Amino acid sequence: MSQSRALLALTLAATMLTSSGCFLVAAGASAAVAAFGANGISETGRATENQGALRNLTGTRGDLEVTAELKRESDRLTAVEVIAKKNVVNDDRDFAKRVLEEMAK
Repeated sequence: MSQSRALLALTLAATMLTSSGCFLVAAGASAAVAAFGANGISETGRATENQGALRNLTGTRGDLEVTAELKRESDRLTAVEVIAKKNVVNDDRDFAKRVLEEMAK
């Protein structure tokens, strides 16, 4: 197993053990767009800051508002956080994890 694949597997395992909804992945915004599409999320907006070091992708799926934040940690790694909210106090962590897993494929 390559080093990057091993790191990805390790971070995915850690994500399953915690409910933070954040992990490091060797992926960029195109993985987020593909994951949104694969999970039936209609994109509603994109934002880029700091010359691409921070990217946000937002969308909806039914009553969920989904946000993916991608923060470049290095040339090869990006920290990704996905939040799926039904409203201000309720979120769907299982769905957020599913989107994260899709980005890692």
